[in-house]
Amino acid sequence: MTLRAYARRLWVHEVAVEVSVRVARLSKKLSGPGAAPRADQLVRAALSVSSNIAEACGRGTIPEFRQFLQYARGSAQETLTQLRVAAALDPVHANAIHEIEARVALIIKTLGRLMAHPPPDR
Repeated sequence: MTLRAYARRLWVHEVAVEVSVRVARLSKKLSGPGAAPRADQLVRAALSVSSNIAEACGRGTIPEFRQFLQYARGSAQETLTQLRVAAALDPVHANAIHEIEARVALIIKTLGRLMAHPPPDR
């Protein structure tokens, strides 16, 4: 069964890109112990979400599509963890971090639905 999905047409991909941009901007402002390595890991995790969604769309089969969405979901979980650590160590940015966390939680929920109901074949 061939799948033809396009990342730019998936709302979850657009939200994941938005989160990546917000995380990259936030990472420049982080402070506290180990800020640079934490910021780097946070950015990599966030970028991995949108990248894996895009790769899922390029795979062509539903099983591979689901597999890469699972990778994206794992990266989203990692992003949430990194954001929680950042909020605890850098409370000055807690409000911005909590806004991003809400978007990441929405991504996780949407990925679960997308895995259960992939786009139709065309």
